[in-house]
Amino acid sequence: MLILREIAGGDLDALVSLAEQLDSMNLPSDREFLVERIELSRRSFAQEVGDWRDAIYVFVLEDTDARQCIGTSMIIAKHGRPGNPYYWLSVTTEERRSNEIGKRFVHTRLQLRSSEDGPSEIGGIIVEPDYRGHPEKCGKALSIVRFAYMSWHPERFERDVIAEMLSPFDADGCNRLWDAFGAKFTGLPYREADHLSARSKQFIADLFPVDPVYATLFPPEVQEVIGKPNETAKAALRILETIGFRPLDQVDPFDGGPYLGAARDAISSVRDRRELVLPGVPFEGDLAPGDVLALISAEGQLGFRATVVPLDPGDAPIVSKACREALGVTAGDRVLVTPLP
Repeated sequence: MLILREIAGGDLDALVSLAEQLDSMNLPSDREFLVERIELSRRSFAQEVGDWRDAIYVFVLEDTDARQCIGTSMIIAKHGRPGNPYYWLSVTTEERRSNEIGKRFVHTRLQLRSSEDGPSEIGGIIVEPDYRGHPEKCGKALSIVRFAYMSWHPERFERDVIAEMLSPFDADGCNRLWDAFGAKFTGLPYREADHLSARSKQFIADLFPVDPVYATLFPPEVQEVIGKPNETAKAALRILETIGFRPLDQVDPFDGGPYLGAARDAISSVRDRRELVLPGVPFEGDLAPGDVLALISAEGQLGFRATVVPLDPGDAPIVSKACREALGVTAGDRVLVTPLP
């Protein structure tokens, strides 16, 4: 069975292995950082963080038969707080025309922006390659579980939610926008700057230009990747677009990856969730493959947990005895049913 749950201290080695595949600002390949991230997540789920805005929630997808964590995702309760701003590059256009010589140009401009009152952010999603294309839709489950948790506790999150999509990288791991822009102003290689920003972003404010930069000055191969998602991020992007996220006129100041955004309560995975009370008798029988799937989540004796279940022809979740045991719930307990897109 595949179970989505809160990350635990014993998941460190698995998280380190997953992070090596992504190595992003939210999930860097840094064991010491990940130890701290797991502890913060544990305290966040337990509501032991003094300020809800400092909370970060890390989920793992566990194959209970293999006893292996095979995926992860996370929510950052607030991206941008006093003393720890949220930075982005705004993307605007400027038209210039000369009637004298019959020329017209539309220039893309990038300008550093920041806010100390930012949105909630989702990120850090990765699935082990062997589980991509799994019939229980591992990637979708890891994406949607974040919105299921928001449905349980909307007061812990902002009304706006953003997601950053990783941009394309060259075969040698270099990022074209960073090499053409960020590296010129910081003197840092991409990976070093990205890892540094996981702990402090002050160097961005100190060293990046404050005036608009014309992307026209960059080589064509740099311009073409600004605001474009990496091939590996396109599946995640499609899921988010399906549930209501839309492109923002913003890109990441490091790699130029696009930002998507949505109002929390307008996201279909938040808006369309249903609350049910488990009946007294669990489902017994074989589950037919190919049925419509949904995510069922609960906060039972095992903490927050979720799993993928089929829906019957009446749109009701089919919850087996094994599923109830894995979620830590019994007859009469509340569960939330969140459709999978």
